[in-house]
Amino acid sequence: EGRLGRDFLKRIKRDGYIDVYSRKGNFQYRVSEESLMDRLSTDMRAACRLIDENCRVLTVHGSKDQIVPVTDALEFEKNITNHRLRIIEGADHEFTLHQAELATVILDFIRECRDRGMTSRL
Repeated sequence: EGRLGRDFLKRIKRDGYIDVYSRKGNFQYRVSEESLMDRLSTDMRAACRLIDENCRVLTVHGSKDQIVPVTDALEFEKNITNHRLRIIEGADHEFTLHQAELATVILDFIRECRDRGMTSRL
């Protein structure tokens, strides 16, 4: 079914939007036809090139993510100058069983950036 659920295009056409909920049933965000088309038409390579080379970027991706393919994270790695990619083995899209490892990766990245100073590259 994916992130937007079954028959999401039909529902957007019918209602003008769909609401996306977490697995626990909590509202996360609303997708309109306009926002979906905008997102689908975004040239991610061009968007990546707009990121300042001094801006540090961390991408953390789960190897078992069935919503966003790992290849998307690999594309970020190729197209963002000051980028660090960490793939967490066995993690799904929400890092369900890997919260501690996710937190460690993020905190280590923040500490490393802090210790290197605001303008240095990774």
